[in-house]
Amino acid sequence: MDDNRRADSAQRHATPEPEADGWNLALTEVLVELCDGLGAHAASVHLAASDGRDLVSVAIAGTPLTVFSLPERTSADGSHTAAIAYRTGLPAHLASSPSEGPVRLLPSPCSAVSVPLTVRGRVRGVLTGLWTPPRPEAGLGALQSLLGLLADRLTESCVPSGPPEPEVRTAGFPAIIPTRGSRTRDPSSADPGWGLATVPASRGLSLMYQLHKLSMFLNLATSSENVVRAAFDHIAAPFGADGCVVALASERGLRVVGRSGARELARTVGAEHPDRGLPGLLAAHGGVPLFLADRPAVLDAYRGEEVGSVQALAVLPLTGGRTAGGCLMLAFGSPRLLEDDEQATLLMMAQQVSTALDRARLGEAERALGDALQRKLLPRVLPEFPAVTVTARYASGPETSGMGGDWYDVIPLPDGHIGLVVGDVEGHSTDSAAVMGQLRNGLRAYAAEGHAPSDVLARSCALLSELDTDLYTTCCFVSLDGEFGTAEVVLAGHPAPLLVHPDGRVSAVEAPPNVPLAVLDGQRYLSKEVAVAPGTILVLYTDGMFARTDGDPVARVRELLARDMLPDGASLHDAADRLMAGTAGGSALRSDDAVLLLARYEGSPTGAVPRIGNMLVHRQDLRSVGRVRRFVRDFLHEDGLERLADDIEVMASEITTNALVHADSDVEVWIREYADRIHLEVRDVDLRRPVITSVVEDDDVNATSEHGRGLSIVDVLSLRWGTSPSGRGKAVWIDVAK
Repeated sequence: MDDNRRADSAQRHATPEPEADGWNLALTEVLVELCDGLGAHAASVHLAASDGRDLVSVAIAGTPLTVFSLPERTSADGSHTAAIAYRTGLPAHLASSPSEGPVRLLPSPCSAVSVPLTVRGRVRGVLTGLWTPPRPEAGLGALQSLLGLLADRLTESCVPSGPPEPEVRTAGFPAIIPTRGSRTRDPSSADPGWGLATVPASRGLSLMYQLHKLSMFLNLATSSENVVRAAFDHIAAPFGADGCVVALASERGLRVVGRSGARELARTVGAEHPDRGLPGLLAAHGGVPLFLADRPAVLDAYRGEEVGSVQALAVLPLTGGRTAGGCLMLAFGSPRLLEDDEQATLLMMAQQVSTALDRARLGEAERALGDALQRKLLPRVLPEFPAVTVTARYASGPETSGMGGDWYDVIPLPDGHIGLVVGDVEGHSTDSAAVMGQLRNGLRAYAAEGHAPSDVLARSCALLSELDTDLYTTCCFVSLDGEFGTAEVVLAGHPAPLLVHPDGRVSAVEAPPNVPLAVLDGQRYLSKEVAVAPGTILVLYTDGMFARTDGDPVARVRELLARDMLPDGASLHDAADRLMAGTAGGSALRSDDAVLLLARYEGSPTGAVPRIGNMLVHRQDLRSVGRVRRFVRDFLHEDGLERLADDIEVMASEITTNALVHADSDVEVWIREYADRIHLEVRDVDLRRPVITSVVEDDDVNATSEHGRGLSIVDVLSLRWGTSPSGRGKAVWIDVAK
């Protein structure tokens, strides 16, 4: 019996009843005539649902793109013209169709006209036509009359006396009826020629192809830069634009977040004042697109503002995301008349860009927050020692939120030794970061109490077990004796540190691997002591530094820090930068968090050891810049280096002033004497890197970076200079030849 019922049902669906067949034929004829005969952008028929609360579309007609202009379902109590005509039983029209739901399907100004479908005195549905660009208000009455005639033809055909049956509706979603489209194209336009003119629907499908291709690339975009690049490659380029500008609304007007070409236009957009009423702000705040087909139209819209060589311009509102609004601009190098379907495509594309940009900015904000929280758990500053120089780097993996469990530390020990620590808590989460912070503090406390390195890890293992976490941790702890040139190394399942010897050889410390912390209770940790010659660099790192594709870390470090790449006297900061950039494809391709800690053993205090000095300048105390100059001069005077004092004083005061003005924090000034040079560092808590010129091409960088003529002086007077992370902030360092 069940098989018979299924067979009967299949037969009814495969062969529509005569009544349904007549309805479908009339439905197709009416909608095609409405589009191709009356020039509608799109047309639809909505019928009332069985409960009367919603109007459900049974058919939508248009080109492959314009069919997205009308909703599948709309509330009978809503503000859409279809709902108004259904409730009142009278024709209704609007000069601009309202938004349906949280996202408008086609954010384009249009005229919408709806007439009721009345059967036996009862409104059963609505016939709707959509015109883009909008029709004049005076002509909408005539369109209502024409739609009324089409509606009569439809209701007289075969509209069922009861609610529509499945055979009539054919499916639970609207049938799509293709039309030719009624546009006429200007042969002088720079239209790239979508599809083949002799193939029906080829143009619309070609535009749809570009839309879906853009969607695919935007789904892969993880940053605002990626979104802007996708907009240029898959919107500007296919439409023949020479430039692309993406701007978001701000309190001061518009802020350009990305561009490709169109430099003069981007500068003008970034300087738009809210009161000027220029195209970018009108689109960003009003959601109204603007299509300027030639040079006179562009100049008229910008009222004499500089726009470069732009000959035509499309200004598209970014309204699909949760941002405060923005605009996407396409600049053309020749006149460009965009047809109706091209405008519709661009508006859909802009909506996708807006959503993708919103998602990318949210991800960037989350990663920045996570990275900031992570850095707060790292050392505020790295201490200085006469016999050892240290520098460290931390980089979060791009696919994580920025939270992770990698850390480093440098600890002054009670016996005069120096503790070097790197560790890695399992996972990439707030739990990993929380465990890391607690473990780092505990390990630091045990080391500061004077326990032996193996005992420090044993106690840290017990502490981690008490934290009631399932996360295991690997760790490397090195106790460096600067007086006798030895290093005691103890591991907890962590990669062994590397030694870069003065002659350029690279070797790994053959210390017992032991097991990670908290894997076994009461674990005993064995250590290994090695001799360290003056000039040796100790390389401590987490496994995120060397991906599997890097192969042997020893060979990789040997390659990156070859003697010809790191000559005698080269900065330890240069070595750290080279290692971070050269391993795992650089930070852009890094799949995991990474920590790098470098320590160079300068020699025993009983021999030739570098002289060091330091002073602290309190935040906003610009008058202390004079004390910095005296501090530098006194340090140099002690060793008969007065000839260097003038140059180093100038550089020290310039960099210190920059730090006080831009970082708004306390500033530390360190100076160290080597056999061949003087090394000066100025440290603050601002991560922004200084730039050497006062004006750069990127306005956003120019607005936020430290800059000034002082850095030009530094560049001329110093042997070399640069910036390096220093704890939670940065250090600007200078080397001056003796």
